[in-house]
Amino acid sequence: MKTNNMHFFQHIRNYLCDYLVVRRKMSDQTVRTYRQSINQLRQYLKDERGISFTDMDFSCFTRDFIYGFLVWLGKAKNCSVQTLNLRLAAIKSFLRYCSEEDIDLTAVYLEVATIHSFKGTKKPCVEYLVQSQLKTLFSLPDVKTRNGRRDRFFIIFAYETGARMQELLNLKLGDIIRTEAFVKVRIFGKGSKVRYVPLVQSAVKHLDAYIKEFHPFSTKSEEFLFYTIHNHQNTQMTPGTVDYMLKKYARSAYDTDEDFPKNLHAHMLRHSVAMAMYKKGIPISYIKDFLGHSSLDTTAIYSYADDETIVKALESVDHESSNNKDKATKNWKGQEKELLKFCGLS
Repeated sequence: MKTNNMHFFQHIRNYLCDYLVVRRKMSDQTVRTYRQSINQLRQYLKDERGISFTDMDFSCFTRDFIYGFLVWLGKAKNCSVQTLNLRLAAIKSFLRYCSEEDIDLTAVYLEVATIHSFKGTKKPCVEYLVQSQLKTLFSLPDVKTRNGRRDRFFIIFAYETGARMQELLNLKLGDIIRTEAFVKVRIFGKGSKVRYVPLVQSAVKHLDAYIKEFHPFSTKSEEFLFYTIHNHQNTQMTPGTVDYMLKKYARSAYDTDEDFPKNLHAHMLRHSVAMAMYKKGIPISYIKDFLGHSSLDTTAIYSYADDETIVKALESVDHESSNNKDKATKNWKGQEKELLKFCGLS
């Protein structure tokens, strides 16, 4: 083992185990992505360059080495362009942190920073609205009108429940279940499967206001929650009415934000809440149950779609100076497993 590479291992350990987790409180997914990137680089250096982990140091982070690593991922491991860019962002993030910790490492970071992101064909990605777009959408209905208040509630409720459009339209007053502790919605999904979705308090307030106005004094549990009036009769709202409503607001949003999807549909609200949950670190298995998916494979699209978010999270980390300098000088020769544990890589 090189005599000066303990400095390198200390940086890995401090960044993975202290800075990201304790001080920055980054999500498990972000930390896991970074750890995977370092471990894959370690595998590349061992298999392709003959450099064991115990002999790694910052001399392994040259532009040529990192570029070779990314090409190897693409060719030998058949990784997508998105994965290559994710690994590159993670490595840049680590080196940027190191340069803030030790000014002598600035040149190492700047050399790797010259590697540009890869371009290529992207896999189909789930469409969803980011938080700023959702805020815009919620503000568009004219709440001074009855239909405007109805529309705003439908949009909010569709987002908060993550329900499919037909599941929403099939909801009846009896499907709103109240207890002293919470309010939940009984949703009849595909294959006659039933799931229960709890509502957050802000959504309950919107629900109460809607029921007070649109179902005053009603005790009929079989009344549809969402309805339109034909010949003075309340009839179940149709998918066509929902499509027309959402596209109308999408056109208004697009006038001020060209990134807003003009083909807005109810399922996009479902995607949006699922992505918001995933970004907050909620396990994919929980999201599966929330959405009523029968298989984790279906829910996994949100894991793939969030690569961009993970990149941004890595790039946005503030690299404040570390006051916790580990002065250990342990000789790790022949103890690679122990060294991996020390660095937080296993």
